[in-house]
Amino acid sequence: MDMQPKVLFTVYRPFARPETYKAILDSTQVVYSGIEVSEYTKVDVQLVCPNDTEAILKIETYETGEILELHHSLKGTTIMGGTNSEHMLVPDKYRFEIITKEKQYVSYYIVSSKDFSEQSLLNLRQYLENLLNGLSYDLVKQKSGMAIPISNMNPTLLQLFQFVNKHKNYIQFNLEMIFKDPMTDLIGEYRVTPHSRRPNRKSFLWQAQKGGQKNSLPNSPRLHLEKHAELTLKNIENQWVRFIIKFFLRTIRKLEVSFQMEANQTSRKMEYQKAQLEQNRKQISLGNNSFGYRKSIEGLKRSEKRLLGRIEELDKERQSYEQHKNLLRQITYLFTQYETVPWFQSVPSNKPKKITQRLLKDYRYRKLYTLYKELSRLETKKVESSLSGIPFRRTWQLFEYYNVGLIIDIFRENDYKWVDGWLASKDSPHQHIGTLPPDTILRFEKSNSDHYIELAYDTEIESAIIDKSYSRYFNDAGRRPDIRITIYRLDGSLYTDKAGLIIESKCRRHKYLINQNIDPDVKLQLKDFKNLEYFDTHASQKGEVPVKTPIKQVIVLYPKQSGMEPVVPDHLYGESMLYLQVEPNDSYSEGKPFGYESLKERIDDFLSQVEESEGVYAE
Repeated sequence: MDMQPKVLFTVYRPFARPETYKAILDSTQVVYSGIEVSEYTKVDVQLVCPNDTEAILKIETYETGEILELHHSLKGTTIMGGTNSEHMLVPDKYRFEIITKEKQYVSYYIVSSKDFSEQSLLNLRQYLENLLNGLSYDLVKQKSGMAIPISNMNPTLLQLFQFVNKHKNYIQFNLEMIFKDPMTDLIGEYRVTPHSRRPNRKSFLWQAQKGGQKNSLPNSPRLHLEKHAELTLKNIENQWVRFIIKFFLRTIRKLEVSFQMEANQTSRKMEYQKAQLEQNRKQISLGNNSFGYRKSIEGLKRSEKRLLGRIEELDKERQSYEQHKNLLRQITYLFTQYETVPWFQSVPSNKPKKITQRLLKDYRYRKLYTLYKELSRLETKKVESSLSGIPFRRTWQLFEYYNVGLIIDIFRENDYKWVDGWLASKDSPHQHIGTLPPDTILRFEKSNSDHYIELAYDTEIESAIIDKSYSRYFNDAGRRPDIRITIYRLDGSLYTDKAGLIIESKCRRHKYLINQNIDPDVKLQLKDFKNLEYFDTHASQKGEVPVKTPIKQVIVLYPKQSGMEPVVPDHLYGESMLYLQVEPNDSYSEGKPFGYESLKERIDDFLSQVEESEGVYAE
């Protein structure tokens, strides 16, 4: 009789019947299960082991990212939802194991990218890791006035939080074991006593020099100075324990402050969205007496629904930060309760100069010290960590971040300095998160110039203009471009009437983007971007027409696909709406990524209006 358990994967594909595959298992080594699915596929998994109803299948699920434990069942459990959502398994290799009464089987299955090969996806992630690290180095150098490269950077806030949260129970267990039976030393200590048992040379010397002052009867002394054996807890090993506890507390309190800052920033974003919602509702009540109304009540109602959705998202994000912060407070209490122990307070808290063999031989002390070293290495980024924030991003997010990175590189090649926004923000902790949040504004400047460049990533755009006291983009369709680039004069006015550029990221196949016979759904979005309007308060104050259409060009970046032209102008709009393929190369390659030069050529052309204007000014 076959006693080996079975793991069945049921894969649901569009316009096809579900198919069930049996995973390959081996109890002697880790093997590939033979199961590979796309990242946007719905997948159920089922453990079939009727001979051992206590057998367990441990596998990761899309809902929480935690390990799910399944027993023998006649129906499957969903591990991938089949939608592009916040909770989904991103492309990677996923381990699962089956534990039976007699054996253990370990295998893995593959979630593949719909748009990138395995090597391209690896290059994409590596590029973004290097981007976050490399740009952080340069920005810190720039702020510090340093000419030498910085070899280490702090890891992401998420890494530190995951580390502390993951190991808190383990740390607590070892600390409890230490405090129940701490290491002690037997030391010899001289003290004055009324009894004499083992006098030595020092005892007789003390009697001769000071005994007379202490004793009223020299021939029959009542006080003696003698050496006694004492147990002490003041040793290097316990000093390491107190130092490590203070180290953990310091790290946790820094994390708590950072999460509080994130929560505050998210609250400010919520207030902004609520103000936009209020303006939107006023616009509905005012009628068509404002710019951009265009008799579109439906558009304003769609905008209201979108704003309400965004407020709900931000509120969930804020609550998440608050939950993290509260959890850190619980961990803080866990450590501070040990600091109140009287004998522990007497142990020095400064870092010992050496590590002892006795500490390394004691399991409890060694484990605590090992965890401390791991966390300290994380803080100095001397080792790679498997907890990086980048790999947990969905493919389309990685692609958007990648394209932002390409543009940053191009700006820097044109001698622009990144002075504010995201990693460059002076007080923003986003550099520790390993992500690029929506509604982020990056600012670039060039020395001795009359302008600056603003790069807006996934920012909300107003549907209409009510408050005319400040300039901004607006669009009654409520579109959110992935990347919006604008050149401004130093006073905040548009540099020219064509000072805007839209760059959109699309993880799509060529045929779903470019079609001369019919307009794909994305074309409507791109046309709205092309017609994006800008209310110019400077022009309004001068009595000029305040509404402008500054978008010079809309560029769509999408993954490289074999057999297709890498650069294709739109069949109706020409070069003003351009489709351009990009692909990351090996991080160790000296060449530029595929599509970089084509993108740079277009951005350089966009920036040429600055050079032409400056040339005229110089004359």
